[in-house]
Amino acid sequence: MKKITTLSEILQLSGSELRVYEMGRQIHHISNQDFYHIETAKQPYPAPIQQQARFALCFWQKQQSDTPYIWFLQLPVDEQGFISLGARDEFIQLVIDAMGHQLNQEPTEEQQQALANNQYIYKPIEEKLAYFNALYKKDCQLPPSEHYLAVHRYLSADSSWDNWQALALQGLADVIARLDRDENSKLLSSAFHKLPIEVANKTLELLEHASIDQQLSQCVAQSHAEQLEKDEELASLYLRALAGSSVTQLINKSIMLQLENATSIHSFIAVAGRLWQQLAEPNMLKAFLEALSKQQDPELFQQIFTDLVFIPSLRSFVLAQLRDPSNSPELQVAIQQLLDLYQKPVRH
Repeated sequence: MKKITTLSEILQLSGSELRVYEMGRQIHHISNQDFYHIETAKQPYPAPIQQQARFALCFWQKQQSDTPYIWFLQLPVDEQGFISLGARDEFIQLVIDAMGHQLNQEPTEEQQQALANNQYIYKPIEEKLAYFNALYKKDCQLPPSEHYLAVHRYLSADSSWDNWQALALQGLADVIARLDRDENSKLLSSAFHKLPIEVANKTLELLEHASIDQQLSQCVAQSHAEQLEKDEELASLYLRALAGSSVTQLINKSIMLQLENATSIHSFIAVAGRLWQQLAEPNMLKAFLEALSKQQDPELFQQIFTDLVFIPSLRSFVLAQLRDPSNSPELQVAIQQLLDLYQKPVRH
């Protein structure tokens, strides 16, 4: 029997249909070919989170069921974003051990259970799980959950905003995954400023993964500016929610507002964690690192710097900043502390 070297091969042997989602900083569908190139280290994982590549692998056999088995898989990446082939091979061996010689069929419940307890399978947080479920159903042209209509009605009512306790997170995720349907984006834009804080916060956490149009982007950005005058940490939630906006100028303006007098770690995590793509612009990256250096927190600087340097699209820009002669004295100090930390000899 030919040696199995990839996860794609295992799922192909089982005769399964396959859909793959990136589950890291943002949730979105990726092609099977892209997944194959990532899992064979032919291309880097685009946006590692905590130096991990995270996926949802959904597979099912068409003749048996439309309900997929799902593996939430995480694999470590190196400093250039390429996954560890050793870790992938170890997971493949775990699959083979769990399934025995039954690779030509879907795993049983017992086999799934045997596979669930290892370092490569993880459970997404509740909000990510809800959004993933909503997006998967939308992409596969399946109906949303039974909670969808209740949330849609709530947003349409323009009254009784305090009667939110019976709303389900899954229903809210269904609405946000379908912003391009049933006038959901327009409804949310109209309701946005009236939402109770509990609903608003969950909405913001889900919006991080969605594509949002200009009208909704303006609503979020306006609320962000208002919140920034009262509560920097809460404002960072609004900033993160702009991650899916296509209005680049608006995003950049909101980032600069957040950084102007930033003192909270949440401000820097929001930008690095969800709006990292804006940092490919050298002036924005410079402003971000300058603001970060003003915190005079070597540990925070190291954590954020390491996070950014592991993102393949940012790596060269971030490293170039180390020797930029226009760095402020504060940034030079922060960089020197970082270099000293990395050059510290290891004790044996």
